[in-house]
Amino acid sequence: MPASVASNDQHLVERAQAGDAAAFEALMKPYFASLRRITYSFCRDWTQADDLAQEALLKVFRSLSTFSADTDLRAWVYSVTRSVCTDWYRSAKSRQRHQEVPLEDDVTDQADGQEAVLRAKTEVEQLWCAIRCLDPNFRVPLVLFDIEGMSYEEIAHIERIPVGTVRSRLSRARQQVQELINPKTHSSVEPTSFARATPRTLRLQSER
Repeated sequence: MPASVASNDQHLVERAQAGDAAAFEALMKPYFASLRRITYSFCRDWTQADDLAQEALLKVFRSLSTFSADTDLRAWVYSVTRSVCTDWYRSAKSRQRHQEVPLEDDVTDQADGQEAVLRAKTEVEQLWCAIRCLDPNFRVPLVLFDIEGMSYEEIAHIERIPVGTVRSRLSRARQQVQELINPKTHSSVEPTSFARATPRTLRLQSER
C-alpha cells in the first residue's frame, strides 16, 4: 500500500493548495531531478525534457486540490508526469504519421534505433538512446525501478498494473536494452549488471 504524506510535507501541501508558490517549489524540489530523467526518457533533448518537466509540475500544481493526504506524494507526482509524457508521446507519434520525414526526437523503428544506439559516442548516450527505443509500457518501469529506485509496488500503483506485470515488463525492458547495446553478445550480459550501471551513469549525469 502506498505511503501517506509525511507531516512536514503535508504542511507544504496545504500551503501549496492555498496557492503558496514558494511552498509548492519547496515541496517539488526533491523530485525535480527525477522528473527531468523521466521526461528525458521520452525525448532526446534536455531542453525539451525541462519543458515537459515544467508542464508536469504545472499539472501537479493545478491538480493539488484533488490530492489526498493518505496518498504517496512521490508516486502521485510521478504518475502525473507519466501522464504528461504519454500525452506528448502520442502527440509526437500523431505528427510523425502526417509527415514524410520522421521526427528527430522519436525513434520508433527497431532497426533505426539500433543504428542510433551504435552511433552514440558514450555509454550514457547509448543507454538513454536504447531506453528511448522501448515501448513506454516497458520504458517507464525501467526508468522508475533501475534509475529512480522505486519499488515494484510503487510502480504498480503508478502504472495501474499488477506487481507481477511490473516484474515481467522490467525483465523484458532490460533484455531489450541489452540487445540494442550489445546485439551480438547480449545473451552473455547479466541484467543485474545493467541494473547496477544504470543509476550510476544516468542519475548523476542528469543532476547538473
